[in-house]
Amino acid sequence: MENKDRKNIWSRVFDNKIGKSISLFTYFKQSFMATLFLLVFFLVWNSFIPLKNQIIFSAIASSTFLTFISTTIYDSLSKKIIGGQFIGVLIGIILWHLMHIFMQQFPQNENEVMIVFISFSVGFAMLFMSIFNFEHPPAAGTAMAFVLDRQTPAVNDLLFVMVCATLLGITHHYLKKYRLIKDLQGTAESPKVSRLKRIAGFIRHHRIKNRQTTDL
Repeated sequence: MENKDRKNIWSRVFDNKIGKSISLFTYFKQSFMATLFLLVFFLVWNSFIPLKNQIIFSAIASSTFLTFISTTIYDSLSKKIIGGQFIGVLIGIILWHLMHIFMQQFPQNENEVMIVFISFSVGFAMLFMSIFNFEHPPAAGTAMAFVLDRQTPAVNDLLFVMVCATLLGITHHYLKKYRLIKDLQGTAESPKVSRLKRIAGFIRHHRIKNRQTTDL
């Protein structure tokens, strides 16, 4: 009974894929890869352009998480990282300018105006990301970061987000293509389920092949 309870506690606290479908080393490896990516990028960028807008970092950190941890959340994650962040930046810059127009009209209600536009930045980012099929949750944080910035949105911040997002998208594409990363967010599959999926895929492949031969 005690062994069973310990097993239940383990499965609730720790990821059930550890030691089954994915080794513990993979978790360390992919986390280290994410850390190394950000370290190198930040150091290189800072050597040319000093880093200022620290709020943007949280959105980039979230994109990095999806790049190296939740690798199969979308089939086209690279496209969504780049497209989503572009929309987040665009929405943030547009709403920043509109917000300051309203602040000039209602100087006594600056905080309330900012709250309204912060909310709008997330809502509009979600709307346009969904419309253009660029769903990328961290990009809503990017839009908010630009609105929250008291100073005029700098070209440096725009370039920082887009260059980093592009590099993340390219990195994810090739890491996934060459199977150098695994999805650490999903649930573990039993060997039986995995075999059934492979058999189903094999049957489906041959049905399509036979259909194409028949059409010819």
